[in-house]
Amino acid sequence: MSIESVVASGLCMQCGTCAGICPQEAVTMNWTLRGGTLPSVDARRCTKCGACREVCPAAGLDLSPHAWWRDPATPNTQDFLGPWRQLYFGWANDPAVRQAGASGGLATALLHGAFTEGIIDAAICTHLQPHRPLVAEPLVTRTTQEVSDCRGSKYTMVAVNTALRTAADQPGRYALVGLPCHMQGLRLAQRRSPLLRQRIVLALGIFCGWSCLPQATAVAARRAGMDPGALTSLTYRGPGWPGGMDLVGRDGTRRFLPYPDYFDRFTNAYTPPRCTLCPDALAELADVSVGDAWLERFADSAGVSDVIVRTERGQRLVERVAPAHLCLTEALPQEILDSQRETFRLKRSVFRGRLWLRQLARRPVPVYPGLATRASAAERMRALADVGSEAFLRLVANVHYR
Repeated sequence: MSIESVVASGLCMQCGTCAGICPQEAVTMNWTLRGGTLPSVDARRCTKCGACREVCPAAGLDLSPHAWWRDPATPNTQDFLGPWRQLYFGWANDPAVRQAGASGGLATALLHGAFTEGIIDAAICTHLQPHRPLVAEPLVTRTTQEVSDCRGSKYTMVAVNTALRTAADQPGRYALVGLPCHMQGLRLAQRRSPLLRQRIVLALGIFCGWSCLPQATAVAARRAGMDPGALTSLTYRGPGWPGGMDLVGRDGTRRFLPYPDYFDRFTNAYTPPRCTLCPDALAELADVSVGDAWLERFADSAGVSDVIVRTERGQRLVERVAPAHLCLTEALPQEILDSQRETFRLKRSVFRGRLWLRQLARRPVPVYPGLATRASAAERMRALADVGSEAFLRLVANVHYR
């Protein structure tokens, strides 16, 4: 299957790995409001070497106990939680970093520590274009201030792994911050490229239920009375926890939409179908994974993250930077699972229903060896109802929130 056919089938994860790895630079990522960031191939440059397909995670992920990406030295593994060495709840030691972050500033503080301790020379993060804030793109940061400028969640599609080209072309030790799909593409790229294995020294995974097409943000802005084309500033989370979406227009108009309230039926209607076919919520292929700790006892805090240390490399990093940069307290596996109940529902029950629905439509589906994927009757009925509701809501939004 070619990259073009992956896109046509609806299985593209928009991770950007194909563009980041192509030796001929024949693959480019193209942003549209309705489609997100999708690859296209320049036939004049393409030599049909197969590199782009080799690193594409669209076909699925081997989740069996002896999958190629699993480290046999990692002592623990569990369905949904994935492999792990240490589990924590944590936040940034610096109160200012904690307040500015999406869930305690943990990811920002971890990168700050990696820079300060001389572990990395650069970090591949995500930022919003200054003059087109609906467009998210990767940014290679080389200072702690640049990392801070990228902090906070971005609930929109971004092709983070296009920046693998920079890592290959410019020597240094890199961290890559991304969602589960980016982690999957990264590991496939590293499997192929010894140079990327050497240079990407930290994979920092961010928990993900689903992401959204850029049009979801545009609809949220319209519903708040803002012109999405006239936005000069946009943030999805923070300051404080859980924060919210902050919209600023050219005329100085400002709207604040609390999180997670703005994630309503209209927003969810613009979830890329491929996101609903991914069972990896907690970035199982990362060195360290982080995400909001949705537990009642943290409801009045300034933000707390689940922290899953998965690899020996991740363990060394956390142990080295924690004393100065992180406040950590040990967590139990069930506590992490309890904090992700809604994400578990999306990545197991809803996932199975959507997978069944695509199979029913005789459309290509990703394959997940080692994972139970058979949908129950209730999950099938829910999938049918949800798809119908989403189509209706998109129709309404196209009429009323153009």
